[in-house]
Amino acid sequence: MSKSGPLVSILINNYNKEKFCEKAVKSVLKQNYKKIEIIFFDDGSTDSSIKRISKIKRNNKNKVKIIINKKRKNIFSFNQLNAIKKSLKVCKGKFVCILDSDDFFEKNKIKKIVNFFKENKSSDIVFDLPIIFYNPSKKQKINNEYFYRENKWPKFPPTSCLSFRKKSLIKSINKISFKDYSELWFDFRITTFYALKKRQFNLINENLTFYRQNSNNYENKYQKFLNKEWWGRRYQAFQFLKKIDYKKFNNNIFTFDYLTTLFFNKIFMIK
Repeated sequence: MSKSGPLVSILINNYNKEKFCEKAVKSVLKQNYKKIEIIFFDDGSTDSSIKRISKIKRNNKNKVKIIINKKRKNIFSFNQLNAIKKSLKVCKGKFVCILDSDDFFEKNKIKKIVNFFKENKSSDIVFDLPIIFYNPSKKQKINNEYFYRENKWPKFPPTSCLSFRKKSLIKSINKISFKDYSELWFDFRITTFYALKKRQFNLINENLTFYRQNSNNYENKYQKFLNKEWWGRRYQAFQFLKKIDYKKFNNNIFTFDYLTTLFFNKIFMIK
């Protein structure tokens, strides 16, 4: 059990996840690495999320901090970005782990993250691998779907698999916080920035994060190609790439992927 070492901050963003948020917080408190703090950012929930986490906080006053946001926007992706930025302002850890409130960690995850950063002094970001979690009886370990791409956004794990050196994240998040691209969430923005601008894409080849997913999610099926939102998000992804690195964007303009995206953009009249 680790009682020494750098402090690690776990940033949990929550909105109406009363059924799951307790498990997320408890999975952090049960880590075998003990120098942690939890920043629980509630984005104006109307359920009993705050009541549930407040009960946990009573017995863990030095480890759990609750932030309640009362001015919530209508765009979920911008809310997530805002939550992480505000949580970064109050957290004190040297390293930062991101955790969605409906996901949870394996008990040795944070120790693995700390060891990685200690052994890799020049690395500012690292991913671990997810365990796709549909229900208690259906779990799937994902191991080989994630990789770096030279002129395009990387294939990256879910948000709850992201960890950072805090100083680097604070500098980088300000460079991706455009008031455009409402379909692009924090994970896409930050991983693309680190991969293309910092040339960093680091994987711990272990499944350390339980990622809760709806088995009917169209992202896992061929139906996504018939979905307007999917094409809209892809179009915005190319526009984001153009914004942060025009040279790398320009290497895509004659590819089948980009031309197909433009075609569907015209059909759906996506902006």
